[in-house]
Formats: sequence, C-alpha cells, structure tokens
Amino acid sequence: MCVPAPTVTIIQQPVVTTTVVQLFRESPVQTVCPYCQANIVTAIHYDVGTFAWLIGAAICFFGCSLGCCLIPCCIDGCKDVVHTCPNCNQQISRWNRL
Repeated sequence: MCVPAPTVTIIQQPVVTTTVVQLFRESPVQTVCPYCQANIVTAIHYDVGTFAWLIGAAICFFGCSLGCCLIPCCIDGCKDVVHTCPNCNQQISRWNRL
C-alpha cells in the first residue's frame, strides 16, 4: 500500500523596503556617508549665506549703517548649516535658510 507524501505549501511574503528621508536641518543627523560608506552622525558648522546678507541689507536700508548690518553674520540662527562627515570631512548636505 502506497501512501502519498503530504504536500508542503510555502508562502513567501514580499519584501518591502522603505527609504527614510532624512532632513538635514539645524541638528546633526545619523546617516551613512555617501563617500566613505561609514555609519556616522554628521558634524555641523555654520556659513554665512543669502539669508544673513539679506537681513544685513535690510538693517542697513532702515538706517543702521554703523556696523549693525554685520550682526546677522555673527548669529548662527541667520547662517546656513553645513553637514559634513567626521571621518572623511566631505560635505554631505547644506541647509539654506532661504
């Protein structure tokens, strides 16, 4: 007497990959460096950008021309934020305030 072997059904679930959109803004971000492929937390520094120059021009336009127009160049809240890799020192992203 021959008994048939039981059949095994395998159900494979589809693999869903999600891409996390990282917002490079004012605080450091954990990411993978596109240059050295290291898992890092970005180092940030501030550069004077268009927003700081426009605020300085507005201050000068309204009559404060005795050096007060340079104040936005000294305030980090008016500057652009540059994210760099601490391993290879390459620029990963730049967040412009304007």
